[in-house]
Amino acid sequence: MKLQWLGHSCFAITLSDGRVIVTDPYDESVGYPPLRVSADIVLSSHDHFDHNHFAAVEGNPEIINRPGVYARGGVTITGVASFHDEVRGAKRGDNVIFAVQDGDVKLVHLGDLGHQPDTDAQKAILRDVDVLLIPIGGTFTITTPEALALIEACKPRAAIAMHYQNQYCHFPVADCAGFVAATHARTLPNVVEISKGALKGCCVMEI
Repeated sequence: MKLQWLGHSCFAITLSDGRVIVTDPYDESVGYPPLRVSADIVLSSHDHFDHNHFAAVEGNPEIINRPGVYARGGVTITGVASFHDEVRGAKRGDNVIFAVQDGDVKLVHLGDLGHQPDTDAQKAILRDVDVLLIPIGGTFTITTPEALALIEACKPRAAIAMHYQNQYCHFPVADCAGFVAATHARTLPNVVEISKGALKGCCVMEI
């Protein structure tokens, strides 16, 4: 498996058989360069402009944006319902946590999770995670301290920050400085190879 950060909460995941999954594609108003990516599958955690810009993804991909279990040619995608805020969706609605199981590698994308996981299904999807893609910016998602508490609770082998302010994105959210200071997160290149146990600890990715 290969992982590339395209900005915000958008990643390109190249599976072991060469197919590509893109997560949470954003539109140009977010501030990152326009997306130029092709995919077989798009995962969208919720129906907001910075996570559902399907027109930016070429290749006529299948769109998966609901909870459920989706078996796709030896890869299993599992979506679990959660919320975009700390009051059970009253502020910002629903969110889907997605797990991608490719062989023995499990990657989890939290979307715009706005609370600590509290259901059996939410806790189960966070067990034995190789790579956790976790929002840290606050305001619209969990904050950096809340992200650190979640990482401590579920103990992924690696956690990669997303959905934070930087030179491209000027949303009213935190940058990654607090996350890096608290965790001594290392910087990964824009594209990384993922295998069982290959990545460890907290990380940020180059854009």
